[in-house]
Amino acid sequence: MSSSSCRARWSPAPTWEDIRAGEVVLDPGRRLGPAEIGLLAAIGRAHVRVVKRPRVGILSTGDEIADLGTPLGPGQIRNSNSYSLMAQVTEAGGEAVLLGVARDSLESIETRLGWGLGCDLLISSAGVSVGDHDFVKAALEQLGAEQHLWLVDMRPGKPIAFATIPTARGSLPVFALPGNPVSAMVTFELFVRPALLRMAGHARLDRPVVTARALSPIDNPGTRRGYLRVTLSPECGGYGARLTGDQGSGILRSMVAADGLAVVPGNTTVDKGGLVRVLVLRPV
Repeated sequence: MSSSSCRARWSPAPTWEDIRAGEVVLDPGRRLGPAEIGLLAAIGRAHVRVVKRPRVGILSTGDEIADLGTPLGPGQIRNSNSYSLMAQVTEAGGEAVLLGVARDSLESIETRLGWGLGCDLLISSAGVSVGDHDFVKAALEQLGAEQHLWLVDMRPGKPIAFATIPTARGSLPVFALPGNPVSAMVTFELFVRPALLRMAGHARLDRPVVTARALSPIDNPGTRRGYLRVTLSPECGGYGARLTGDQGSGILRSMVAADGLAVVPGNTTVDKGGLVRVLVLRPV
C-alpha cells in the first residue's frame, strides 16, 4: 500500500466514541492498510495525498546467466536474482522494472543501465568485484556516477557498491549488489529496502529486531560480521533460533526457510542457550 504524505484530520460529525473534532488520525509516513483506509472512509475522506511507488530498475549481469525461457548453455545458470529482487522490491512497495541480463562487457552493462535512467532507483547484481569480467563500476563511471561506497565487511555480501548518477531529475541512486543469490537478497534487506521505504515516504524503515535463544550453536567463522539465516520458534517469553542449515551464499533454500537473520560478530560462536540478535524477515 502507499504511505500517506499529509496528516488526516477529522471534522465534526455525528457521535464518535474514539475521535474528537480536529484530532490527527493518521500521521504522514504511515502505511495505508485496510484499517487505515477504512478509517479514512469513516471520516469522509474520499481523497488523500500519497507518495507514489518508486520505480526500481533491476539488472542482472554475467555471461553465465540464462534468463527464464531460454535454454541453458554450457556452464550457465538460471537468472534467479532478477526475480527474487523484483519480489523484494514489490514487497517493499516499489514498482519493479526488469532491465534484463547484460553480458560481461562494458558496453552491454552501460547500455542496459542507461535504459533505467528514468527510474527512481537502480539495482544491479554481480560484476561489482575485482575480477577481469567485473564491469559494473566502470559502466557507472561512464554514466557519470559518483561512487560513495564499495565493499562492506559482512558475510554474505562483501562486494557491494553504492553510487549516484546525475540526471535531469536529480541524483539517481544505484545499488550494485553481489552476484550470489543469497548475498543479493541479504544486501537488499540491509541497504536497499530502507532506502526504498524512505523514498516512498514511510516513517518506519527497519525490520523488527528480537533477542532469541540459540537452540543449537550458531557459528560465524572468519572475521566478517555474519547475517546468518535462522528459523525462529516462539518460546515462553521470547524466541528460539536455529540455523537453517549450510550458510553458503548460493543456497537459496536457506532464505526460503529463514524467518530472520542472526547478527553475529566475526570469529564468534553463539553456544546453545546463548542469546543472539535476530533481524525478523517475516512474522513467526
